Amino acid sequence: MKSVGRYVIERRIGEGAMADVYRAHDPSIDRIVAIKVLKAEFRQDLGLVGRFLREARAAGALSHPNIVTIYDVGEADGFPYIAMELLDGIALDQYLRESGKMPLVQVASIGRQIAGALDYAHNMGVIHRDIKPSNIMLCNAGKSAKILDFGIARMGEADRARADQTAARTQFGQVLGTPRYMSPEQAFGLEIDHRSDLFSLGVVLYELATGQTAFAGTSIATLALQITQRKPDPLGKAVPGCPRGLQYVVDKLLAKQPEKRFASGAHVAAALKREHQALIGAADGRRGLPLQVGLTLVMGAAVGIALLLSMTTVLNRQYRAMEQMFLTSGTAITSFVANNVALRAVENAGLSPAEQDWLPMQAFIATATRDSGVREIVMVDAQGVVRGASDQARIGNRYSGASGEDELSASADQRVTATGEGDFRFVRTIRYAGQPFGRIEVVVDKAELDAAAASSRNLLIGLGIALLLVVLAISYAIGQSVARPLGRLRTALNDAASGKGDFRISHNRRDDFGRLFDAFNNLAESAEGRSAEPAAAVSLETTRIGDPIAQEPRAGHPIRRSA
Repeated sequence: MKSVGRYVIERRIGEGAMADVYRAHDPSIDRIVAIKVLKAEFRQDLGLVGRFLREARAAGALSHPNIVTIYDVGEADGFPYIAMELLDGIALDQYLRESGKMPLVQVASIGRQIAGALDYAHNMGVIHRDIKPSNIMLCNAGKSAKILDFGIARMGEADRARADQTAARTQFGQVLGTPRYMSPEQAFGLEIDHRSDLFSLGVVLYELATGQTAFAGTSIATLALQITQRKPDPLGKAVPGCPRGLQYVVDKLLAKQPEKRFASGAHVAAALKREHQALIGAADGRRGLPLQVGLTLVMGAAVGIALLLSMTTVLNRQYRAMEQMFLTSGTAITSFVANNVALRAVENAGLSPAEQDWLPMQAFIATATRDSGVREIVMVDAQGVVRGASDQARIGNRYSGASGEDELSASADQRVTATGEGDFRFVRTIRYAGQPFGRIEVVVDKAELDAAAASSRNLLIGLGIALLLVVLAISYAIGQSVARPLGRLRTALNDAASGKGDFRISHNRRDDFGRLFDAFNNLAESAEGRSAEPAAAVSLETTRIGDPIAQEPRAGHPIRRSA
Protein backbone atom coordinates (compact mmCIF):
# COMPACT_ATOMS: atom_id res chain seq x y z
CA MET A 1 0.00 0.00 0.00
CA LYS A 2 1.53 3.28 -1.17
CA SER A 3 -1.20 5.73 -0.32
CA VAL A 4 -4.70 6.14 1.07
CA GLY A 5 -6.49 9.06 -0.50
CA ARG A 6 -4.21 12.07 -0.24
CA TYR A 7 -2.06 10.44 2.46
CA VAL A 8 1.29 8.99 1.42
CA ILE A 9 2.05 5.83 3.38
CA GLU A 10 5.59 5.65 4.80
CA ARG A 11 5.54 2.45 6.89
CA ARG A 12 3.35 0.33 9.13
CA ILE A 13 3.78 1.11 12.81
CA GLY A 14 1.13 -1.05 14.49
CA GLU A 15 -1.68 -3.56 14.18
CA GLY A 16 -4.98 -3.99 16.01
CA ALA A 17 -7.74 -6.55 15.96
CA MET A 18 -9.63 -4.73 13.21
CA ALA A 19 -7.19 -2.30 11.63
CA ASP A 20 -3.59 -1.70 10.65
CA VAL A 21 -1.84 1.53 11.64
CA TYR A 22 0.59 3.33 9.32
CA ARG A 23 2.81 6.37 9.52
CA ALA A 24 1.79 8.66 6.69
CA HIS A 25 2.38 12.12 5.29
CA ASP A 26 -0.35 14.62 4.46
CA PRO A 27 1.17 16.71 1.63
CA SER A 28 -1.70 19.20 1.62
CA ILE A 29 -0.60 20.65 4.96
CA ASP A 30 2.83 18.98 5.21
CA ARG A 31 1.99 17.05 8.38
CA ILE A 32 2.95 13.57 9.60
CA VAL A 33 -0.07 11.60 10.79
CA ALA A 34 -1.04 8.10 11.86
CA ILE A 35 -3.47 6.34 9.52
CA LYS A 36 -5.67 3.50 10.78
CA VAL A 37 -7.03 1.38 7.89
CA LEU A 38 -9.71 -1.28 8.34
CA LYS A 39 -8.39 -4.77 7.60
CA ALA A 40 -9.36 -6.52 4.39
CA GLU A 41 -11.54 -9.18 6.05
CA PHE A 42 -13.81 -6.48 7.49
CA ARG A 43 -14.08 -4.23 4.43
CA GLN A 44 -16.69 -6.44 2.77
CA ASP A 45 -19.14 -5.96 5.65
CA LEU A 46 -20.84 -2.74 4.65
CA GLY A 47 -22.63 -2.49 8.01
CA LEU A 48 -19.37 -2.84 9.89
CA VAL A 49 -17.65 -0.33 7.61
CA GLY A 50 -20.46 2.14 8.11
CA ARG A 51 -20.32 1.72 11.87
CA PHE A 52 -16.52 2.06 11.85
CA LEU A 53 -16.73 5.37 10.00
CA ARG A 54 -19.75 6.64 11.90
CA GLU A 55 -18.28 6.01 15.32
CA ALA A 56 -14.86 7.31 14.25
CA ARG A 57 -16.56 10.57 13.28
CA ALA A 58 -18.24 10.61 16.68
CA ALA A 59 -14.84 10.18 18.33
CA GLY A 60 -13.45 12.87 16.03
CA ALA A 61 -15.77 15.38 17.72
CA LEU A 62 -13.82 14.91 20.95
CA SER A 63 -11.21 17.52 21.79
CA HIS A 64 -9.34 16.84 25.03
CA PRO A 65 -5.63 16.99 25.94
CA ASN A 66 -5.73 13.34 27.07
CA ILE A 67 -7.52 11.99 23.99
CA VAL A 68 -5.73 11.48 20.69
CA THR A 69 -6.83 14.05 18.10
CA ILE A 70 -8.57 12.73 14.98
CA TYR A 71 -7.93 14.86 11.90
CA ASP A 72 -9.90 13.08 9.21
CA VAL A 73 -12.25 10.12 8.69
CA GLY A 74 -13.21 8.74 5.29
CA GLU A 75 -13.02 6.05 2.66
CA ALA A 76 -10.71 6.15 -0.35
CA ASP A 77 -10.35 3.47 -3.02
CA GLY A 78 -12.30 1.03 -0.84
CA PHE A 79 -10.10 1.64 2.23
CA PRO A 80 -11.99 3.00 5.26
CA TYR A 81 -9.46 5.03 7.28
CA ILE A 82 -8.98 7.31 10.25
CA ALA A 83 -6.21 9.95 10.20
CA MET A 84 -5.04 11.03 13.66
CA GLU A 85 -2.13 12.71 15.40
CA LEU A 86 1.08 10.70 15.53
CA LEU A 87 2.14 10.42 19.15
CA ASP A 88 5.70 10.34 20.42
CA GLY A 89 5.51 7.98 23.36
CA ILE A 90 5.11 4.41 24.51
CA ALA A 91 1.95 2.35 24.96
CA LEU A 92 1.16 1.24 28.50
CA ASP A 93 1.35 -2.45 27.61
CA GLN A 94 4.88 -1.98 26.29
CA TYR A 95 5.77 0.04 29.39
CA LEU A 96 4.55 -2.82 31.59
CA ARG A 97 6.58 -5.36 29.62
CA GLU A 98 9.72 -3.27 30.05
CA SER A 99 9.26 -1.91 33.59
CA GLY A 100 7.06 -4.48 35.32
CA LYS A 101 4.96 -1.95 37.20
CA MET A 102 4.59 1.78 37.70
CA PRO A 103 5.36 3.89 40.80
CA LEU A 104 2.18 4.56 42.77
CA VAL A 105 2.49 8.33 42.50
CA GLN A 106 2.62 8.00 38.71
CA VAL A 107 -0.30 5.53 38.77
CA ALA A 108 -2.42 8.15 40.53
CA SER A 109 -1.33 10.88 38.11
CA ILE A 110 -1.92 8.85 34.94
CA GLY A 111 -5.19 7.44 36.29
CA ARG A 112 -6.45 10.94 37.06
CA GLN A 113 -5.76 12.05 33.48
CA ILE A 114 -7.49 9.03 31.96
CA ALA A 115 -10.50 9.42 34.26
CA GLY A 116 -10.79 13.08 33.29
CA ALA A 117 -10.65 12.23 29.58
CA LEU A 118 -13.29 9.51 30.00
CA ASP A 119 -15.56 11.91 31.90
CA TYR A 120 -15.27 14.39 29.02
CA ALA A 121 -16.11 11.70 26.44
CA HIS A 122 -19.01 10.37 28.52
CA ASN A 123 -20.46 13.87 28.83
CA MET A 124 -20.27 14.07 25.03
CA GLY A 125 -22.26 10.83 24.84
CA VAL A 126 -19.32 8.63 23.76
CA ILE A 127 -18.45 5.38 25.55
CA HIS A 128 -15.04 3.91 24.71
CA ARG A 129 -15.77 0.25 25.61
CA ASP A 130 -12.18 -0.91 25.09
CA ILE A 131 -10.02 0.76 27.73
CA LYS A 132 -6.83 -1.31 28.02
CA PRO A 133 -3.06 -0.64 28.28
CA SER A 134 -2.47 -0.91 24.53
CA ASN A 135 -5.03 1.86 23.96
CA ILE A 136 -3.28 4.30 26.29
CA MET A 137 -0.09 6.09 25.31
CA LEU A 138 2.42 7.54 27.75
CA CYS A 139 3.81 10.82 26.41
CA ASN A 140 6.02 13.63 27.64
CA ALA A 141 8.49 11.27 29.36
CA GLY A 142 5.69 9.44 31.15
CA LYS A 143 4.09 12.56 32.60
CA SER A 144 0.94 12.55 30.47
CA ALA A 145 -1.39 9.97 28.93
CA LYS A 146 -3.59 9.90 25.85
CA ILE A 147 -6.45 7.51 25.11
CA LEU A 148 -6.43 5.91 21.67
CA ASP A 149 -8.92 4.00 19.58
CA PHE A 150 -12.42 5.27 20.05
CA GLY A 151 -13.14 3.23 16.92
CA ILE A 152 -15.48 0.87 18.77
CA ALA A 153 -17.17 3.64 20.72
CA ARG A 154 -20.77 4.54 20.08
CA MET A 155 -22.90 7.59 20.69
CA GLY A 156 -24.92 6.76 23.80
CA GLU A 157 -28.17 5.07 22.91
CA ALA A 158 -28.27 6.20 19.31
CA ASP A 159 -28.79 3.53 16.67
CA ARG A 160 -29.05 0.75 19.24
CA ALA A 161 -30.74 -1.70 16.89
CA ARG A 162 -27.97 -1.42 14.31
CA ALA A 163 -25.31 -1.72 17.02
CA ASP A 164 -26.96 -4.85 18.46
CA GLN A 165 -27.10 -6.46 15.01
CA THR A 166 -23.42 -5.65 14.51
CA ALA A 167 -22.54 -6.98 17.96
CA ALA A 168 -24.15 -10.31 17.11
CA ARG A 169 -21.73 -10.72 14.24
CA THR A 170 -18.68 -9.51 16.16
CA GLN A 171 -16.11 -11.81 17.64
CA PHE A 172 -15.71 -11.62 21.39
CA GLY A 173 -12.64 -9.48 22.07
CA GLN A 174 -12.67 -7.44 18.89
CA VAL A 175 -15.21 -4.67 18.49
CA LEU A 176 -16.89 -5.18 21.86
CA GLY A 177 -13.70 -4.94 23.83
CA THR A 178 -10.76 -7.01 25.03
CA PRO A 179 -11.92 -9.80 27.39
CA ARG A 180 -9.27 -9.28 30.09
CA TYR A 181 -10.37 -5.65 30.61
CA MET A 182 -14.12 -6.09 30.10
CA SER A 183 -16.69 -5.13 32.67
CA PRO A 184 -19.03 -7.84 34.05
CA GLU A 185 -21.96 -6.40 32.12
CA GLN A 186 -19.91 -6.58 28.92
CA ALA A 187 -19.00 -10.19 29.62
CA PHE A 188 -22.70 -11.01 30.15
CA GLY A 189 -23.63 -9.17 26.96
CA LEU A 190 -25.87 -6.79 28.89
CA GLU A 191 -26.57 -3.16 28.18
CA ILE A 192 -23.63 -0.99 29.21
CA ASP A 193 -23.11 2.64 30.08
CA HIS A 194 -20.17 4.89 31.01
CA ARG A 195 -19.52 2.89 34.20
CA SER A 196 -18.26 0.02 32.05
CA ASP A 197 -15.31 2.19 31.03
CA LEU A 198 -14.66 2.93 34.71
CA PHE A 199 -14.43 -0.80 35.50
CA SER A 200 -11.90 -1.22 32.69
CA LEU A 201 -9.97 1.74 34.09
CA GLY A 202 -9.85 -0.02 37.45
CA VAL A 203 -8.38 -3.14 35.79
CA VAL A 204 -5.73 -0.99 34.10
CA LEU A 205 -4.82 0.81 37.35
CA TYR A 206 -4.56 -2.52 39.18
CA GLU A 207 -2.16 -3.81 36.55
CA LEU A 208 -0.09 -0.62 36.61
CA ALA A 209 0.25 -0.72 40.40
CA THR A 210 0.98 -4.45 40.76
CA GLY A 211 2.54 -5.40 37.44
CA GLN A 212 0.03 -8.28 37.34
CA THR A 213 -3.28 -8.63 35.55
CA ALA A 214 -6.36 -8.39 37.75
CA PHE A 215 -7.90 -11.41 36.01
CA ALA A 216 -5.36 -13.98 34.89
CA GLY A 217 -7.58 -16.53 33.12
CA THR A 218 -6.18 -18.08 29.95
CA SER A 219 -9.49 -18.74 28.19
CA ILE A 220 -12.52 -16.60 27.42
CA ALA A 221 -14.74 -18.76 29.62
CA THR A 222 -12.34 -18.55 32.58
CA LEU A 223 -11.93 -14.83 32.15
CA ALA A 224 -15.67 -14.29 31.99
CA LEU A 225 -16.10 -16.30 35.19
CA GLN A 226 -13.36 -14.39 37.00
CA ILE A 227 -14.63 -11.00 35.85
CA THR A 228 -18.20 -11.68 36.89
CA GLN A 229 -17.60 -13.76 40.06
CA ARG A 230 -14.16 -13.29 41.58
CA LYS A 231 -12.39 -10.32 43.09
CA PRO A 232 -8.67 -9.90 42.34
CA ASP A 233 -6.15 -10.13 45.16
CA PRO A 234 -6.37 -7.03 47.38
CA LEU A 235 -4.16 -4.23 46.16
CA GLY A 236 -2.69 -3.79 49.62
CA LYS A 237 -1.56 -7.42 49.63
CA ALA A 238 -0.08 -7.28 46.15
CA VAL A 239 1.64 -3.92 46.79
CA PRO A 240 2.81 -3.62 50.43
CA GLY A 241 2.61 -0.05 51.61
CA CYS A 242 -0.05 0.93 49.07
CA PRO A 243 -2.13 3.78 50.57
CA ARG A 244 -5.58 2.75 51.71
CA GLY A 245 -7.10 5.61 49.74
CA LEU A 246 -5.71 4.28 46.47
CA GLN A 247 -6.84 0.77 47.41
CA TYR A 248 -10.34 2.12 47.97
CA VAL A 249 -10.43 3.87 44.58
CA VAL A 250 -9.35 0.73 42.68
CA ASP A 251 -11.69 -1.54 44.68
CA LYS A 252 -14.63 0.76 44.02
CA LEU A 253 -13.84 0.85 40.30
CA LEU A 254 -13.74 -2.97 40.24
CA ALA A 255 -17.16 -3.39 41.87
CA LYS A 256 -19.18 -6.04 40.04
CA GLN A 257 -22.39 -4.00 40.16
CA PRO A 258 -22.23 -0.73 38.15
CA GLU A 259 -24.20 1.18 40.79
CA LYS A 260 -21.47 0.46 43.35
CA ARG A 261 -18.78 2.10 41.23
CA PHE A 262 -18.03 5.80 41.02
CA ALA A 263 -20.87 7.79 39.50
CA SER A 264 -18.64 9.45 36.90
CA GLY A 265 -15.11 9.83 35.68
CA ALA A 266 -15.01 13.26 37.35
CA HIS A 267 -15.45 11.60 40.73
CA VAL A 268 -12.64 9.18 39.93
CA ALA A 269 -10.37 12.02 38.80
CA ALA A 270 -11.07 13.97 42.00
CA ALA A 271 -10.32 10.93 44.18
CA LEU A 272 -7.09 10.15 42.31
CA LYS A 273 -6.05 13.80 42.50
CA ARG A 274 -6.30 13.61 46.29
CA GLU A 275 -4.28 10.39 46.29
CA HIS A 276 -1.64 11.93 44.02
CA GLN A 277 -1.26 14.91 46.33
CA ALA A 278 -1.10 12.62 49.37
CA LEU A 279 1.58 10.45 47.75
CA ILE A 280 3.64 13.52 46.90
CA GLY A 281 3.27 14.79 50.45
CA ALA A 282 4.19 11.38 51.89
CA ALA A 283 7.54 11.54 50.07
CA ASP A 284 8.97 14.00 52.61
CA GLY A 285 11.12 12.76 55.46
CA ARG A 286 8.74 13.67 58.29
CA ARG A 287 6.34 10.80 57.75
CA GLY A 288 6.21 8.56 60.79
CA LEU A 289 7.47 11.17 63.30
CA PRO A 290 5.30 11.76 66.37
CA LEU A 291 3.30 14.96 66.20
CA GLN A 292 5.13 16.63 69.08
CA VAL A 293 8.54 15.77 67.59
CA GLY A 294 7.59 16.95 64.11
CA LEU A 295 6.08 20.18 65.41
CA THR A 296 9.14 20.81 67.59
CA LEU A 297 11.50 20.27 64.65
CA VAL A 298 9.52 22.52 62.35
CA MET A 299 9.19 25.32 64.91
CA GLY A 300 12.84 24.95 65.93
CA ALA A 301 14.01 25.17 62.33
CA ALA A 302 11.80 28.18 61.59
CA VAL A 303 12.82 30.08 64.72
CA GLY A 304 16.48 29.10 64.29
CA ILE A 305 16.57 30.43 60.73
CA ALA A 306 14.80 33.64 61.77
CA LEU A 307 17.22 34.14 64.68
CA LEU A 308 20.24 33.46 62.49
CA LEU A 309 19.16 35.98 59.87
CA SER A 310 18.19 38.65 62.39
CA MET A 311 21.34 38.19 64.53
CA THR A 312 23.57 38.35 61.48
CA THR A 313 21.90 41.56 60.34
CA VAL A 314 22.08 43.14 63.82
CA LEU A 315 25.73 42.15 64.35
CA ASN A 316 26.80 43.49 60.96
CA ARG A 317 25.07 46.80 61.51
CA GLN A 318 26.33 47.04 65.07
CA TYR A 319 29.92 46.37 64.00
CA ARG A 320 29.74 49.02 61.31
CA ALA A 321 28.41 51.49 63.84
CA MET A 322 31.14 50.60 66.37
CA GLU A 323 33.77 50.84 63.65
CA GLN A 324 32.52 54.27 62.68
CA MET A 325 32.70 55.35 66.33
CA PHE A 326 36.23 53.92 66.50
CA LEU A 327 37.29 55.87 63.43
CA THR A 328 35.80 59.04 64.86
CA SER A 329 37.67 58.48 68.11
CA GLY A 330 40.96 57.88 66.26
CA THR A 331 40.46 61.02 64.19
CA ALA A 332 39.86 63.03 67.36
CA ILE A 333 43.05 61.67 68.99
CA THR A 334 45.08 62.48 65.88
CA SER A 335 43.68 66.03 65.73
CA PHE A 336 44.44 66.52 69.42
CA VAL A 337 48.07 65.43 68.98
CA ALA A 338 48.49 67.52 65.83
CA ASN A 339 47.11 70.64 67.53
CA ASN A 340 49.46 70.20 70.50
CA VAL A 341 52.63 69.81 68.41
CA ALA A 342 51.71 72.37 65.74
CA LEU A 343 53.09 75.39 67.62
CA ARG A 344 56.44 73.71 68.33
CA ALA A 345 56.69 72.64 64.65
CA VAL A 346 56.05 76.23 63.48
CA GLU A 347 58.61 77.70 65.91
CA ASN A 348 61.32 75.21 64.97
CA ALA A 349 60.70 75.71 61.26
CA GLY A 350 62.20 79.23 61.49
CA LEU A 351 65.32 78.09 63.39
CA SER A 352 68.49 76.40 62.27
CA PRO A 353 68.80 72.69 63.04
CA ALA A 354 71.16 73.44 65.92
CA GLU A 355 68.65 75.80 67.50
CA GLN A 356 65.57 73.63 67.11
CA ASP A 357 64.10 72.13 70.29
CA TRP A 358 61.94 69.03 69.90
CA LEU A 359 62.19 67.68 73.44
CA PRO A 360 58.82 69.06 74.70
CA MET A 361 57.05 67.50 71.72
CA GLN A 362 58.82 64.17 72.24
CA ALA A 363 57.77 64.20 75.91
CA PHE A 364 54.19 64.87 74.88
CA ILE A 365 54.25 61.96 72.37
CA ALA A 366 55.71 59.63 75.00
CA THR A 367 52.90 60.56 77.37
CA ALA A 368 50.23 60.11 74.69
CA THR A 369 51.41 56.61 73.77
CA ARG A 370 50.78 55.45 77.31
CA ASP A 371 47.12 55.19 76.32
CA SER A 372 46.39 51.46 75.82
CA GLY A 373 44.46 52.22 72.67
CA VAL A 374 47.34 54.11 70.95
CA ARG A 375 50.01 51.79 69.64
CA GLU A 376 52.27 54.25 67.79
CA ILE A 377 52.69 58.00 67.19
CA VAL A 378 55.10 59.53 64.67
CA MET A 379 55.71 63.26 64.01
CA VAL A 380 57.50 64.18 60.75
CA ASP A 381 58.69 67.75 60.00
CA ALA A 382 58.35 69.57 56.69
CA GLN A 383 61.69 68.13 55.48
CA GLY A 384 60.54 64.50 56.06
CA VAL A 385 62.65 63.91 59.18
CA VAL A 386 61.13 62.11 62.13
CA ARG A 387 61.22 64.54 65.07
CA GLY A 388 59.12 62.59 67.55
CA ALA A 389 58.04 58.96 67.79
CA SER A 390 56.94 56.37 70.27
CA ASP A 391 59.85 54.33 68.90
CA GLN A 392 62.90 56.37 69.98
CA ALA A 393 65.14 54.66 67.37
CA ARG A 394 63.27 56.42 64.55
CA ILE A 395 63.90 59.97 65.81
CA GLY A 396 66.26 61.93 63.55
CA ASN A 397 65.91 59.50 60.62
CA ARG A 398 64.24 60.06 57.29
CA TYR A 399 60.65 58.90 57.34
CA SER A 400 59.85 55.70 55.43
CA GLY A 401 56.12 55.33 54.87
CA ALA A 402 54.07 52.16 55.33
CA SER A 403 53.12 50.14 52.27
CA GLY A 404 50.38 47.59 51.50
CA GLU A 405 47.76 49.48 53.50
CA ASP A 406 44.14 49.86 52.44
CA GLU A 407 42.98 53.47 52.48
CA LEU A 408 39.60 53.81 54.22
CA SER A 409 39.09 57.54 53.85
CA ALA A 410 41.17 60.47 52.64
CA SER A 411 41.09 64.24 52.39
CA ALA A 412 43.59 67.01 51.75
CA ASP A 413 44.84 67.08 55.35
CA GLN A 414 43.82 63.70 56.76
CA ARG A 415 43.44 60.08 55.75
CA VAL A 416 42.80 56.72 57.44
CA THR A 417 44.30 53.41 56.32
CA ALA A 418 44.09 49.84 57.63
CA THR A 419 47.44 48.29 58.51
CA GLY A 420 48.49 44.74 57.79
CA GLU A 421 48.05 43.88 61.48
CA GLY A 422 44.39 44.89 61.39
CA ASP A 423 44.89 48.27 63.11
CA PHE A 424 44.05 51.76 61.82
CA ARG A 425 46.66 54.40 60.84
CA PHE A 426 45.46 58.01 61.05
CA VAL A 427 47.58 60.60 59.15
CA ARG A 428 47.04 64.37 59.62
CA THR A 429 48.94 67.27 58.03
CA ILE A 430 50.18 70.00 60.42
CA ARG A 431 49.15 73.37 58.98
CA TYR A 432 49.62 76.90 60.15
CA ALA A 433 48.39 79.91 58.21
CA GLY A 434 47.63 77.54 55.36
CA GLN A 435 51.19 76.26 55.13
CA PRO A 436 52.25 72.65 55.90
CA PHE A 437 54.84 72.20 58.67
CA GLY A 438 54.85 68.39 58.82
CA ARG A 439 52.43 65.64 59.73
CA ILE A 440 51.30 63.37 62.54
CA GLU A 441 50.68 59.61 62.24
CA VAL A 442 48.76 57.78 64.94
CA VAL A 443 48.26 53.98 64.86
CA VAL A 444 45.30 52.91 66.99
CA ASP A 445 44.94 49.32 68.18
CA LYS A 446 41.71 47.65 66.99
CA ALA A 447 41.77 44.93 69.64
CA GLU A 448 39.31 46.79 71.85
CA LEU A 449 36.86 47.13 68.95
CA ASP A 450 37.13 43.41 68.18
CA ALA A 451 36.71 42.54 71.86
CA ALA A 452 33.59 44.69 72.13
CA ALA A 453 32.17 43.14 68.96
CA ALA A 454 32.92 39.61 70.21
CA SER A 455 31.26 40.34 73.55
CA SER A 456 28.15 41.66 71.81
CA ARG A 457 28.10 38.66 69.48
CA ASN A 458 28.38 36.19 72.35
CA LEU A 459 25.57 37.90 74.23
CA LEU A 460 23.29 37.76 71.20
CA ILE A 461 24.13 34.10 70.55
CA GLY A 462 23.38 33.24 74.17
CA LEU A 463 20.09 35.11 73.98
CA GLY A 464 19.21 33.36 70.71
CA ILE A 465 19.96 29.91 72.13
CA ALA A 466 17.87 30.63 75.21
CA LEU A 467 14.99 31.85 73.05
CA LEU A 468 15.28 28.81 70.77
CA LEU A 469 15.18 26.44 73.75
CA VAL A 470 12.07 28.16 75.06
CA VAL A 471 10.39 27.86 71.65
CA LEU A 472 11.34 24.17 71.41
CA ALA A 473 9.95 23.47 74.86
CA ILE A 474 6.70 25.32 74.12
CA SER A 475 6.37 23.59 70.72
CA TYR A 476 6.87 20.17 72.28
CA ALA A 477 4.31 20.95 74.97
CA ILE A 478 1.80 22.14 72.36
CA GLY A 479 2.45 19.03 70.29
CA GLN A 480 1.82 16.82 73.29
CA SER A 481 -1.37 18.69 74.15
CA VAL A 482 -2.62 17.98 70.62
CA ALA A 483 -1.26 14.43 70.37
CA ARG A 484 -2.97 13.20 73.54
CA PRO A 485 -6.58 13.89 72.46
CA LEU A 486 -5.78 12.70 68.95
CA GLY A 487 -4.47 9.47 70.46
CA ARG A 488 -7.69 9.05 72.44
CA LEU A 489 -9.77 9.63 69.33
CA ARG A 490 -7.62 7.26 67.26
CA THR A 491 -7.97 4.53 69.88
CA ALA A 492 -11.72 5.07 70.06
CA LEU A 493 -12.09 4.88 66.27
CA ASN A 494 -10.01 1.68 66.10
CA ASP A 495 -12.09 0.11 68.88
CA ALA A 496 -15.32 1.10 67.17
CA ALA A 497 -14.07 -0.30 63.86
CA SER A 498 -13.26 -3.64 65.54
CA GLY A 499 -16.81 -3.93 66.92
CA LYS A 500 -16.16 -2.58 70.43
CA GLY A 501 -18.57 0.31 70.15
CA ASP A 502 -20.24 0.09 73.55
CA PHE A 503 -18.36 3.01 75.10
CA ARG A 504 -18.23 6.80 75.03
CA ILE A 505 -15.35 9.26 75.28
CA SER A 506 -15.56 11.07 78.61
CA HIS A 507 -14.19 14.59 78.72
CA ASN A 508 -14.74 18.07 80.10
CA ARG A 509 -13.08 19.97 77.26
CA ARG A 510 -14.72 23.00 75.68
CA ASP A 511 -12.38 23.38 72.75
CA ASP A 512 -12.40 21.90 69.26
CA PHE A 513 -11.28 18.52 70.60
CA GLY A 514 -14.23 18.50 72.97
CA ARG A 515 -16.57 19.09 70.06
CA LEU A 516 -14.75 16.35 68.14
CA PHE A 517 -15.26 13.92 71.04
CA ASP A 518 -18.94 14.88 71.19
CA ALA A 519 -19.26 14.20 67.46
CA PHE A 520 -17.75 10.74 67.96
CA ASN A 521 -20.15 10.04 70.84
CA ASN A 522 -23.09 11.13 68.69
CA LEU A 523 -21.89 8.87 65.87
CA ALA A 524 -21.53 5.94 68.29
CA GLU A 525 -25.04 6.50 69.67
CA SER A 526 -26.48 6.73 66.18
CA ALA A 527 -24.73 3.53 65.09
CA GLU A 528 -25.85 1.75 68.24
CA GLY A 529 -29.41 2.89 67.71
CA ARG A 530 -29.48 1.64 64.13
CA SER A 531 -28.09 -1.73 65.15
CA ALA A 532 -30.58 -2.02 68.02
CA GLU A 533 -33.66 -1.43 65.86
CA PRO A 534 -33.50 -4.74 63.95
CA ALA A 535 -32.70 -6.58 67.18
CA ALA A 536 -35.71 -5.02 68.91
CA ALA A 537 -37.92 -5.98 66.03
CA VAL A 538 -36.72 -9.59 66.20
CA SER A 539 -37.23 -9.64 69.98
CA LEU A 540 -40.76 -8.30 69.61
CA GLU A 541 -41.57 -10.86 66.97
CA THR A 542 -40.19 -13.63 69.16
CA THR A 543 -42.33 -12.45 72.06
CA ARG A 544 -45.42 -12.45 69.89
CA ILE A 545 -44.80 -15.96 68.69
CA GLY A 546 -43.41 -17.66 71.79
CA ASP A 547 -45.29 -15.85 74.56
CA PRO A 548 -47.71 -18.31 76.25
CA ILE A 549 -50.21 -15.53 76.61
CA ALA A 550 -50.10 -14.93 72.94
CA GLN A 551 -50.76 -18.59 72.30
CA GLU A 552 -53.96 -18.79 74.36
CA PRO A 553 -56.96 -19.56 72.18
CA ARG A 554 -59.45 -16.87 71.51
CA ALA A 555 -63.13 -17.57 71.97
CA GLY A 556 -64.44 -19.79 69.23
CA HIS A 557 -60.98 -20.77 68.14
CA PRO A 558 -59.96 -24.09 69.69
CA ILE A 559 -56.35 -25.11 69.83
CA ARG A 560 -55.36 -27.68 67.30
CA ARG A 561 -52.93 -30.25 68.54
CA SER A 562 -50.86 -32.50 66.44
CA ALA A 563 -51.21 -36.20 66.82
